Amino acid sequence: MKRFLLLSVAVVMAGFLAMQTSCRKSKSHPTKPTPDDYRIMSYTKVKTANILIPLTVTPIISENYRFEYSGNNLSAIFFTSNEQAKVVAGMAHTKAVFIRIADTIFKTFTDLNTGSVKERDTFLVNPAGQIIHAYFPTEVRHFTYFGKLIATEQVIYRDTGTELILNLTYTADQGDHYQRLWNETVTVRLPDSGIAPPLTTPYLWHDTDLTTPIDITWTTFNPLGTPTTVLHANVPGKSDQLSGSNLMFGAVVTGVDKNGVRFRTEVLPPGYTAKEFYEYYDEQANRPGDYKQIESFTTYGINIYQNTHLFWKASSIHNTTKVTYDIDADSKVTRANVTTKDSLTKNIYNSQYAIQWETR
Repeated sequence: MKRFLLLSVAVVMAGFLAMQTSCRKSKSHPTKPTPDDYRIMSYTKVKTANILIPLTVTPIISENYRFEYSGNNLSAIFFTSNEQAKVVAGMAHTKAVFIRIADTIFKTFTDLNTGSVKERDTFLVNPAGQIIHAYFPTEVRHFTYFGKLIATEQVIYRDTGTELILNLTYTADQGDHYQRLWNETVTVRLPDSGIAPPLTTPYLWHDTDLTTPIDITWTTFNPLGTPTTVLHANVPGKSDQLSGSNLMFGAVVTGVDKNGVRFRTEVLPPGYTAKEFYEYYDEQANRPGDYKQIESFTTYGINIYQNTHLFWKASSIHNTTKVTYDIDADSKVTRANVTTKDSLTKNIYNSQYAIQWETR
């Protein structure tokens, strides 16, 4: 949202003077976008955290991304990380290759230590070159657009075969996303099969038909209290819904049919809220190195956030994220500093992006 015009002349002057000494507007931060003959060559991302609840000592995580291009298109990303979870999964030293065929982008991750393929993602684009469908191993995202900006986003979590579906809507003002809205409703869509009960000895773990009606149990969480369980008994079909503000803390969905066949548990991660509010640096044109841009470019090979201005802040009842930038005399973002603060626990998460550039 654009910051309101101050009516008092004195306050306007004070605000103007303050802005002169801040990174949000100064002579060393030109308003013009980055010249077209520059593009991002690589960046280093350093992540730290101050976890108070529960009190946790967290390591400093360092990640390096190096880009390769074919013409004007991103063709590969070389990635390294010291994060232990990625090391264990074989995702700490990878090459992601982007192959474009007609309206489809295929992204393949290969472990450079073993040569094995670790992940395959697929993105479909519309005639305007915008991502409309994104398929990952554990989730799917569908986008629609109003002009250059995302208008709606459907998120589907599906890592077990059971699907959890959320529908998000974006509003815009002055060429920038203004709000992301959610009706605080989650839909579960069940597969045709489930895990058979242990009727034989020795038991052979296997799938069999999941038949209706089905008892579906939703468990939601409250960090200040105990989990809440809601049973929807005898659901006649293979889908169900739950609504409520507690869903922002995450949910778990389980269920069983009358034959004791259970569908696989699916988990909704925390963080979605009824309203997320966005703010921008009004005097700064958007450009590569923008926080939203660099994350989407790394994920999709395309920037899906085509806002007019440089991203500053996202806030919701769940958390607040603020971004500051270092911008050089050529209008290039050389560093982005991102701080996220959890509204309930007061835990703080920091990420620093140090960006290197090359000429085309």
